[in-house]
Amino acid sequence: MPGLTERFVTVFGARGPLPLHREWVRIALLGVAALLAGALVLSVFNGPITGARWFGGGLVGWAFVLWQCHRRLHLNVASLDNRPFTGLGTANRITLLRGWLIGATAGFLAILPLPTSAGLLYVPAVFYSVAAALDGLDGYVARRQQQTTRLGTELDTVMDAFGLFIAPLVAVFTGKLPVVYLLVSVAYYLFQWGIRWRVQRGRPVYALPPSQLRRYLAGAQMVLVAFALWPPLPGSVSQWLSIALMIPLLLGFCRDWLHVSGWLGARREPAA
Repeated sequence: MPGLTERFVTVFGARGPLPLHREWVRIALLGVAALLAGALVLSVFNGPITGARWFGGGLVGWAFVLWQCHRRLHLNVASLDNRPFTGLGTANRITLLRGWLIGATAGFLAILPLPTSAGLLYVPAVFYSVAAALDGLDGYVARRQQQTTRLGTELDTVMDAFGLFIAPLVAVFTGKLPVVYLLVSVAYYLFQWGIRWRVQRGRPVYALPPSQLRRYLAGAQMVLVAFALWPPLPGSVSQWLSIALMIPLLLGFCRDWLHVSGWLGARREPAA
């Protein structure tokens, strides 16, 4: 009789090596167990309703992370020669840890407004700060272990965008960031939607030119949001800083859109 892991693999389907999908299921269950443990602790200090609501919100966030990983498992191949890997590897596990921390941060959206007199405000700050601090470590580990994968490249970008969607929402609801900063949260998703829109209508989509500035601007937003979540930082300071940092990022998205749509730069072959 198949075990619990095999049943999950059967339900979700496997388009790659079975050991890879089994590992995905184990990580999924471990993440749910960690959320449940956190909910029990929260229930002790803030009541069972608060714990249950946080667990529900965190579960939705974790499910999104798992879905984004599962739909890309077939990309767990070497970036250079498409050599398949039967395990996620340390780097992708770190990326999923970042995703769990962001999903756990999403749980606090379900219990807002947070009591300002309690230390609870520090918990989402810790979760997202650790997730932001781990950004870059997954890529470094992948290079050191010679296991850079297409899955890791895409998943890292998805987790960056997810974090900059969830954490700013918490910061806005706690008065640490202005509502207009949510333009940063939706910019990536609007950009991806625009690309799909062009593809569906048969319009060419051109490859983006390499740019380190793009990475630096995204990193600056993560640092800003992480600091903004910490209660000691005055909201007046973080709000002004957010306006100063969001403008170049949004201008960068506009420039990138002109590139992918062919209005800016030399015409190249459309991206695959």
